[in-house]
Amino acid sequence: MIYRNIKKIKILFIIICLIQIFYLFQYRSGFNYNVFKNSFKKNSGISQSVSDELVESNYLIKKQKIVNFNLSKKLTKDKYFYQRFIELNYPIRLNDTSRFIFFLNEEVIPNNCKLLDTLKKIKLAKC
Repeated sequence: MIYRNIKKIKILFIIICLIQIFYLFQYRSGFNYNVFKNSFKKNSGISQSVSDELVESNYLIKKQKIVNFNLSKKLTKDKYFYQRFIELNYPIRLNDTSRFIFFLNEEVIPNNCKLLDTLKKIKLAKC
């Protein structure tokens, strides 16, 4: 009789532990099932790991088939953003003499530049 009660308590304890592990795994850890499900697809999880500006820049680089790029002064001030920008777009390199320059949408493009494309947060110009 006592053995059955102890066995029921152990099973209940295991069930409670599994529920807590599932809760921690699903809600508290920031785990995203879509990233796990699509982990072997190209660019899966990119929108969860970097900002929208970086995702848009990567899209523009691929769309315009840019060989190298440059960043506006405002974009280079934030060193963390600057580093992530270069890392995300790695095969394409930063070049200070490049004619393709990325700007934030609130920035004013110089007169000698031609606007190539604009997205929600970032724009590309050729100077």
